[in-house]
Amino acid sequence: MSSKERERAPIPFSLEGEKLQGRVGDTLAAALLRNGITTFTRSIKYHRPRGPFCFTGNCGQCLVRVDGVPSLPACQVELKPGMACDRQNAPLGLIEQDLFRAVDFIYPGGLDHHHLMIQSRLLGRVALEVARRLAGLGTLPDKDEPAQAGSAREVPLVIIGAGRSGLAAARAAIETGIKDLKPLILEREDEVGGANRLWFNNHRYTNDLPAGAELLLSSEVIGLYADASPSGPALLAVRQGSKLLAIRARRVLLATGGSSQPLPFPGNDRPGVYAARGLLELHRRSGVRVGKEKAIVVAGSGAELSRCATALLASGYAIAALIAIDDAPVPDSPEGIERLEGEMIRARGRPVAEVQVRLKSGDRKKLRCGAIAIALPPAPLYDLAGSVGSRAEQSADMSGFPLVIDDSGRTTVPWIFACGTVTGMVETTTKAGAQAAREASAREGAQHAT
Repeated sequence: MSSKERERAPIPFSLEGEKLQGRVGDTLAAALLRNGITTFTRSIKYHRPRGPFCFTGNCGQCLVRVDGVPSLPACQVELKPGMACDRQNAPLGLIEQDLFRAVDFIYPGGLDHHHLMIQSRLLGRVALEVARRLAGLGTLPDKDEPAQAGSAREVPLVIIGAGRSGLAAARAAIETGIKDLKPLILEREDEVGGANRLWFNNHRYTNDLPAGAELLLSSEVIGLYADASPSGPALLAVRQGSKLLAIRARRVLLATGGSSQPLPFPGNDRPGVYAARGLLELHRRSGVRVGKEKAIVVAGSGAELSRCATALLASGYAIAALIAIDDAPVPDSPEGIERLEGEMIRARGRPVAEVQVRLKSGDRKKLRCGAIAIALPPAPLYDLAGSVGSRAEQSADMSGFPLVIDDSGRTTVPWIFACGTVTGMVETTTKAGAQAAREASAREGAQHAT
């Protein structure tokens, strides 16, 4: 079999016992969507249908059971031959039937299970037990996973994120000329480039890796802790597949970027509502387009709206309309596409097939579509730094909580630096990389001279 034939060869897998096929390079999410499956799981409380949104593992809307292991993000699971998958949280196993829609009619104001049947102690206990049994994410694994041997190492400087800002910070650190400084770059994806991969699909960012830096791909930092050891104040827990790597570092620089955020409107959590950046990444990696070849609606704000719309057109999508949800200017809006200004009222269908919009004039308009793509500025991923006390404050445009940094890129925790989207600024990247390198190479309590 030739290499091209091998690339086109189907990969068999199953979903609730039904035999399906994906392709080489698919994630489980891509393979399911390729087979027309849009409901991936059910929500915790009401067990409402949920589908993937961000395709980066941040939203938790595509958690599935894979080979007996629960709550794995389908968008991050590489499809393998013979993989057995099941969707979670389905009452009586009826994943496609929305039994709990009855709650909307019985409790039109919403169900508060904390105060359900509290007039009777016995009935109250019964209600809480029912709620307890319905809640949760999946069930326990089929079997215990064998313990994996971990490893540990010490480095002067760790850079988390190999996007544009992380690579630029690493380059600035090396350009300080500090001897024997070798920044370690940790990237949770299997390639570098970050969001820039979406806009410059043919560019290979491996060429941008600065000489003198060490890169670990498929390495997700799942914990950041303050450590009192002499080797450094930082302790990082890094997941590499099924293995765990512990790293002690003198300084940490976060270039974790941002995460796609949803737009609040009724029906925004239905299958068929996706992050625009997520759809671009899905198509870039697997060639999958959602919406059954119907035109999609793209809703969002400012430059992100026009940029995503242009990239979606280049990926082969037809766009029914752009919906600008605020007064932010939309530069370079694609020609020939209807542009509306207003607010999203409601999405209908499963997956979504129609969206209602209230225009600025007050008129309402219904748009038929194959899917909705949300194009809002990404919210800074500040969680790691925040877990050890770095302060984040809401941005002026209410788009998220960027980390607070000084002129050198230092956060409110002295041994943590940050740059790029996670700070809401990009101009501090070079300063942050250089200053983090100087401090990482200096002995504690002494100032390093370069």
